[in-house]
Amino acid sequence: MLRETLSFTPTVGILESAITRSLLIGKRFGIITTGSGYMYERYNEVQSFMGAKSERFAGYIPTGLGVVELRDGDRNHVQLEMKKSSIRCAEAGADVIVLGCAGS
Repeated sequence: MLRETLSFTPTVGILESAITRSLLIGKRFGIITTGSGYMYERYNEVQSFMGAKSERFAGYIPTGLGVVELRDGDRNHVQLEMKKSSIRCAEAGADVIVLGCAGS
């Protein structure tokens, strides 16, 4: 909405900021997210930002956790699932992991 309203002011979104930072500090990044419902849409957003499919993107790894569960769920379970997903992300080739929930 800001981009549309403030067309004369450069605006950077959360995903763009995370990708840019990831590319500055590592060779490949992956994104851990809550569910898989938005994965295809988010893949398109990453490709759109990077200009094409990139070998530097290791992919999305869903945790299977819900958004509310991250905040209010059993801490031990949440930590365990986040660790499992982090391992899967690293196994996919990511040396930088982005937390990509932000409510989606």
